[in-house]
Amino acid sequence: MKPFVIVRSHNDMPVISETLLKLSEQSLPFELLCLDNESTDGTVDELKKYSSRIVNIPRGTYIPGRVLNLGMELSSGPHVVFLNSDCTPQNRDWLEKLLLGFGENPKIAAVFGRQIPRPDCKPLFAKDTEDTYGDGNRQKCWKHCFSMASSAISRSVWEESRFDENLKYSEDIDWTWRARQRGYLIKYVPDSIVMHSHNYTLKQFHKRHCGEGRAEAAIFEWSSWETSFLRYSLAPFARQILSDWKYCMKNGLIMGALSSPVIRLSQLLGRRKGFKEGLREKTQ
Repeated sequence: MKPFVIVRSHNDMPVISETLLKLSEQSLPFELLCLDNESTDGTVDELKKYSSRIVNIPRGTYIPGRVLNLGMELSSGPHVVFLNSDCTPQNRDWLEKLLLGFGENPKIAAVFGRQIPRPDCKPLFAKDTEDTYGDGNRQKCWKHCFSMASSAISRSVWEESRFDENLKYSEDIDWTWRARQRGYLIKYVPDSIVMHSHNYTLKQFHKRHCGEGRAEAAIFEWSSWETSFLRYSLAPFARQILSDWKYCMKNGLIMGALSSPVIRLSQLLGRRKGFKEGLREKTQ
């Protein structure tokens, strides 16, 4: 049985053209299912070149968990692959290597691949991407790490527990964390590589971290010390700036070093705001 690859898209021209081309060149045959959120920029025309299975998600109805559940319902096979339309595979065996991550271990609930920044990615955002993925060593220091952008999940584990359709952010973190609490494993596959990055404005970066902070409060359990301003916000802020400065000095990125406090303050304020809102909602 060919594995299913599910591509989610919304107005992703022209990068989706490159993604679909690289996807079509994979060494492993697959079925392609496209879930498009009412694109208006030619994305759908591009999808039609590669698949006849295109499902329209009407504007205003896109809820991440609901769309992921729909993709699972419309696909088949023991493992289902998810690829964001702006995630471009970097080798012909991206898919094969990703699925090999499951091996013969039925306790692996999900696998996810490495992401590398695009050439035009701003230095600190490129650094964030490399810190999150890279060789995977940084992930071991965190409570949990996963990204749906280039991933595959076990159908049997999904059938036990579906994606939460109430979360607007981090539904992938929530699903894989819950799987871990039931004894399943999440595996990082660093040799399955896609190119994926964003150059956020300060407003966009603040909004992203606000959403992630809100979801983080809901997903994990927290002690009073862990929720304190010092532990949750100030200490990470200081560590991040120090890390940025070391990175920028090493690579001669003076402007990156100067912009770090502003970017990280936007991150701190957004995440703290969302986190506090999430904690309040959790206790109601």
